[in-house]
Amino acid sequence: MKLKESIPSNSVKIIELYNKINSDILDTRPDFQRKLVWKKQHKYHFIQTILMNFPFPEVYIASAEMDVQSLTAKEIVVDGQQRLTTIVDYIKGENDFKEQNKVTPFDQLSVDQKKEFLNYLVTVKDLKDMSMVLIKEIFQRINNTEYSLNAVEKTNAQYGDGEFAIFCKQVVDKSYNPSLDDTDIILDAEVKRKLNSFFETNNVFTDNDKTRMFDTQYSMLIVSTLLEGSYYGRSTKVEDYLKRYNASFTQYTDALNLLTKSIDIISGLQLSSKSYWFNKANLFSLIIELSKVDPQDLNFEKLEANLLELENKNDTYFSEENLETITDDEKRYFEVARQGSNEKASRVHRGKVISSIINNSKKVKSTYSHNSIEEKRLAILSSENIKYVTIEPSKTSLKNYHMDATSIVREFLKVNQIHDYDSQGNGADHKVTKQATLITHDNTIISEASFYKANNRGDARIWFSNLGSFANETESVAIIVKNSELYLVNVSQLDIENLTGKTNPFNDIILS
Repeated sequence: MKLKESIPSNSVKIIELYNKINSDILDTRPDFQRKLVWKKQHKYHFIQTILMNFPFPEVYIASAEMDVQSLTAKEIVVDGQQRLTTIVDYIKGENDFKEQNKVTPFDQLSVDQKKEFLNYLVTVKDLKDMSMVLIKEIFQRINNTEYSLNAVEKTNAQYGDGEFAIFCKQVVDKSYNPSLDDTDIILDAEVKRKLNSFFETNNVFTDNDKTRMFDTQYSMLIVSTLLEGSYYGRSTKVEDYLKRYNASFTQYTDALNLLTKSIDIISGLQLSSKSYWFNKANLFSLIIELSKVDPQDLNFEKLEANLLELENKNDTYFSEENLETITDDEKRYFEVARQGSNEKASRVHRGKVISSIINNSKKVKSTYSHNSIEEKRLAILSSENIKYVTIEPSKTSLKNYHMDATSIVREFLKVNQIHDYDSQGNGADHKVTKQATLITHDNTIISEASFYKANNRGDARIWFSNLGSFANETESVAIIVKNSELYLVNVSQLDIENLTGKTNPFNDIILS
């Protein structure tokens, strides 16, 4: 419906509007009004605007009801709710204006300053006795911020300067540095740098993600899930958190502690920036599940190896080769992760698989574990100042004839001047080989060590010919460097403690 004529503007003193509100003649909270509350920073800034005699946008009011017997009429605020309630709170010294030092309290203004404030002219458009249907239509159009915006941008337009949103934006956006005039939450500079660097270095977000604010939405999803304590579908809880923590977000320290713990663990794994685990769906699940564990309980080397093992299985699954090494749970994981499914069931399943990996990567605390014999044998190597690092072939690696060179393996080879993956190009053309020797109880086997980086992600790989007949899956194999030569010892099989001081390949070559 088109209005017959434009709505005229009038100038009304603050004192007149205040008295109308105070006497319940002007209702600032009609049913159709939004429940969004201004942050205190907005309120302080708004009052400063008036004290400086600067203009602010017009206010819309309308007639609500008229009592012809008592000759009284009531009005409603159509647009300007937060501005008018802020003025009332300031004059009364209530709510966010109680015990604050951002703006001079009204009761501390001089007489002339009070008069100037109360005489400030507010531009008011009076819709008079228009129908409620038309009033609501005008309200919606005045407050419409949705033209050409996606769902994330619409949410940002409404809640983007709230405390929850500002916190989440600081987590992922290195260029965003709010001040105390904007928020009560200012991340420590070093913490912010670490978080921002993590997402940037690992290429988690594309330029388009950043332009359309999907990076902030992702941060909101992580933070809300950490605080929620359980998975939910899509982004159903994000808007609830934006509303709930719009004006204040004191719980941010809990979320920050959990988030930084997870990111510290992931950073300690030294995964490639092109790793499967920096896919947004995988990273989300990994962050949530790692937030539930004590880092001191984790064997970082084993966790890295187990994550890389699942990454390799993903490649195997989609190449449709050696599928017998992949469980049904893993197959489903690969499918929902590839789709980026954000349904609750998919997130719960991804969490289940990753939780299992984490539990299998914890330090063994029992002295009666199956690893105790290997640990004793490795202790003998250490006591003899033998340089070594261990690997554990998996069923998948034995089938595919390659293993991931974890960060500790890469560092060992580099420090001992055997091979430097950092200076190596990707692909088979850049593969480097070196002779190695496999040592058994009574024999030595010549092997060829292969070092290369995969074409796509650049994953560091290592393999030794004849390893399949030398070791079974999950057995502990020590890679030893002596006189710049490579040797392999299966510490799960080789009875090291009974070979010392006797004539045998291990004693003659390694201990001599």
